[in-house]
Amino acid sequence: MASYLVLTPPAALRNDEDARFIADKFSWIAFLFPAIWLLVKRQWIAGVTVAILQSTIAILTSELRAMLAGLLIGLALRLLVALEGPAFVARRLEAAGWTLQSVIATDDLALAEMIYDHETAAQATASGDAARQLPALPPSTARSENRPAFGLFENYGER
Repeated sequence: MASYLVLTPPAALRNDEDARFIADKFSWIAFLFPAIWLLVKRQWIAGVTVAILQSTIAILTSELRAMLAGLLIGLALRLLVALEGPAFVARRLEAAGWTLQSVIATDDLALAEMIYDHETAAQATASGDAARQLPALPPSTARSENRPAFGLFENYGER
């Protein structure tokens, strides 16, 4: 099951409409074009580094004795970018002052948005900020006490 990170802009409220939902799932575009994907996502240092590594791997695979090693290293590099690319984007946003509001475990973006809206509305009603009706959620969205981790490495303190 995938999960979504919910980040809000600097000095924004929890229920801000500009919140970004970043999916923690395998990206085929990042796998096929890792350097270009990183550069499009404004990951300049990582994108240039991956481009240099891909060029080195292309030179390495031109020699017959090192072809298998070069192909395996290239595959590992592509898998790393495809699996950890969203974590790079989340770290860049957090460095720019964005706030991590929630990690929501679901495969569907629309359902993640509904769950997040429900959470923010429940907190607003509990604190007395607004008297609005909580959005209806599908019955299979029971929230567990343990928050899911995001990415291969634990960047947010979850265990």
